[in-house]
Amino acid sequence: MGEHRRAGGSRGISRGLLIAVALIIILVILGFLWSLLGDRISKQGQDAAERCVEGDLAVSIISDPALAAPLETVAAKYNATDPVARDRCITIEVRPSDAKVTLDGLTGTWDVESRGQYPAAWIPQSSVWSSQLTTANPSIVDGNPSSLVSSPVVLAIPTAARQAMDGNVGWIELPTLQRSEAAMERLGLRGWGPLQMAMPIGPQTDATFLAAQAIATEISRTTSGALSPEDAASQLVSSTLTAMKAEAPPTDLGTAESGVQMLMKQTDPAAGTLHAVPITEQQLYLQTKDDADPGVVALLPTGPTPMADFPVVTLTGDQVDVAARDAVNDFIDYVHAPEQISTITELGFRGGGRLPPATAAVTFPVTPSPMPAPSAPAQNSITEILTRR
Repeated sequence: MGEHRRAGGSRGISRGLLIAVALIIILVILGFLWSLLGDRISKQGQDAAERCVEGDLAVSIISDPALAAPLETVAAKYNATDPVARDRCITIEVRPSDAKVTLDGLTGTWDVESRGQYPAAWIPQSSVWSSQLTTANPSIVDGNPSSLVSSPVVLAIPTAARQAMDGNVGWIELPTLQRSEAAMERLGLRGWGPLQMAMPIGPQTDATFLAAQAIATEISRTTSGALSPEDAASQLVSSTLTAMKAEAPPTDLGTAESGVQMLMKQTDPAAGTLHAVPITEQQLYLQTKDDADPGVVALLPTGPTPMADFPVVTLTGDQVDVAARDAVNDFIDYVHAPEQISTITELGFRGGGRLPPATAAVTFPVTPSPMPAPSAPAQNSITEILTRR
């Protein structure tokens, strides 16, 4: 016969039963948490829908072509945050456009089919363009444009001329260097003749106009503050810049980049047809960053340094929804955050973010004396001189 359990003995709890109970508890907890998460997602969706009671709104920003690509990247991140302005769900759309084309549209008739949606903001390369807009059509500009990022204007010169010109050439010397046969020789550049400096005025050539402003400021002996409208319109400034433009050698495509390409191809800089091209530091960096020996370098002439300031021109009027203007301001605040602005400055723009490493052509030196931006009338006077036929 089998043995009976001893009296008072206890039956042990099955391990399988314990595992089953534990699994049931875990499933109940998971189900509860999933329910909470679902409720939260549903609530967020409901809140978003309630916040966007006025519907969706695409906000168009037209940008300088060099700035457009990194700005699009930042816009994509911003749109992922589901921004809302005045009960409208916002989508920021950045597109590049030539400044002259945009200015013509904003001061004339905006053709949606050829130019796209009317912009809520415009970010040209410099205030050379915003000055023209605020003069020609001030009623559509909301407030004073402010700089998003910047880039100093430099002269792209042959590497062979760097030692002779660096620290020895200022904006005020450029007119003399251009017209004097012996000027370059006095710098130690024997056989170079006069300075062959291009002054292109094609697309994205704001550096030429800004360099002209710096020259005008220096020859007017403006000791402090910005170039005045009176000095900008003076006979001295007009005759000097007109003569410089007449003597300037052309670039292949009428652009600064094509001028740099010409410099890079010259095997004998002294005998070359081109010695210098005004260009922004960022443009020169982008064009030469992958070349260990491009044959050109950035020269920062002495004197106050003109800056391409990439102004944010917020627009107003019947074609711009008030929510779009708010959305532009919110987006620009977002762009200025350190982690976002670095997306732009890493391409060679100056701002509050990281700069790229120095290259053979561009070292990103400190610019201790930025040139004060002239008023709109003064800038427009310089622009008129250079574009006069």
